[in-house]
Amino acid sequence: MFNHTQLPLRRFRSYFPVVTTILLLQTVFFLLMTVSGGSTNPETLLRFGALESRLLSGGDWWRLIIPIFLHIGVMHFLFNSFALYLLGPQLEWLFGRWLFSLLYILTGISGNLASIYIDELGIKAGASGAIYGLFGVYVYLFLFRRGSMDPETGKSILALVGVNIVISILVPNIDLIAHLGGLFAGMLLAGPLLRMKKAG
Repeated sequence: MFNHTQLPLRRFRSYFPVVTTILLLQTVFFLLMTVSGGSTNPETLLRFGALESRLLSGGDWWRLIIPIFLHIGVMHFLFNSFALYLLGPQLEWLFGRWLFSLLYILTGISGNLASIYIDELGIKAGASGAIYGLFGVYVYLFLFRRGSMDPETGKSILALVGVNIVISILVPNIDLIAHLGGLFAGMLLAGPLLRMKKAG
């Protein structure tokens, strides 16, 4: 793996088009929500596709996908965008564009499904399930594919995951279940997707 943070913007876009597209997409959604009533406004969130159990049960299945690109408040948006910028490029390079896209969407959906299954109340949105899915892949690589990353980097990833889980437990209004759903989905999907990459 290599350090992508030194790349200029133009080269970053060409090397990592999926990460770039996701960052642009969630930025556009955030700006549109901001000027349409605010990203913390429940009505605005629902209008843009946030996850809500009653609407999901009524047939709005796409509310499992769209919320991956929505965020509630500026700090939520900035944190997840920065996390994607740090974690995503290495995995897009490892899996390739299409498998990385599949990984991101499936872990995001898994986080949303876990969240809505355990806690049906409230309006849910955010990329956190998918971000934790990326964490899950790194944990898988460190634990089961020795040599795929520097040991110190792997230990840092484990520590970072642990700290974030503790924060998710202690801080109100953070969807711990979505985080854990994405994390375990990433760990489970990493092996099969890597085998698909090798077979392809």
